[in-house]
Amino acid sequence: MRWFRRKQADRPLMVDPVRQEALVADVRRRFGGHLPGRFQDQAGALAQFLNDDDGLAVANRIVHETAEQAHADLQAQAAARGYGVDRRNYRALYRQTGLQYRLDALPPGWHPYVHLPAALAAVEANAKRAMVLTDPNWLLIHTLELLDLTVSSWEFGRVPVSADAARLASRLIAAATRMRLTEDNPPALPPGIREVMRSNRTMNVHDGAGAVVGVINVGAQTRSSFLI
Repeated sequence: MRWFRRKQADRPLMVDPVRQEALVADVRRRFGGHLPGRFQDQAGALAQFLNDDDGLAVANRIVHETAEQAHADLQAQAAARGYGVDRRNYRALYRQTGLQYRLDALPPGWHPYVHLPAALAAVEANAKRAMVLTDPNWLLIHTLELLDLTVSSWEFGRVPVSADAARLASRLIAAATRMRLTEDNPPALPPGIREVMRSNRTMNVHDGAGAVVGVINVGAQTRSSFLI
């Protein structure tokens, strides 16, 4: 994979590691699955707290840590079955094993439908600055990994497409698109995502009671977003 060149910030970074740790604790306490209310409403409210440099640093951390935790958890499950894991192509693993693993089954940590969408919204809104605050290559890679994992669980793991998961997939696509547009010559997409783009499967989206509330076609979304 060709790497991004790190760009300079438009203005000096204003970061305070102590404030970031306080923000992490506040975000975990005030938002998440332990609280009442719709996940999407919580995510929208949380995104407003992540719009300065310290907030963007926390948003980056949420994306990175969710991807790393998902990889470690999935790798352990795959190893127990005698399989390895290629982080650039989770689809291959799902196709081989039929794993039903999904992000909302992760051990306690960042909530995939509250903290993660909020973080992605913050990154999308301030992509250039977010990418200066971290390794830009891994921020994009982890975003695409989470998209691959989410969609693979639907297609090969027989995981129903919830409304929250569908919104997360769209948010992952939007954030990755903005990151790619930030660079003049972004790196090639990983094989798992390229395979998603070649598909044209429309899947039903379900509410909490199992009723169909819409449809999603990730192949069409990724083609229209990444082939620009």
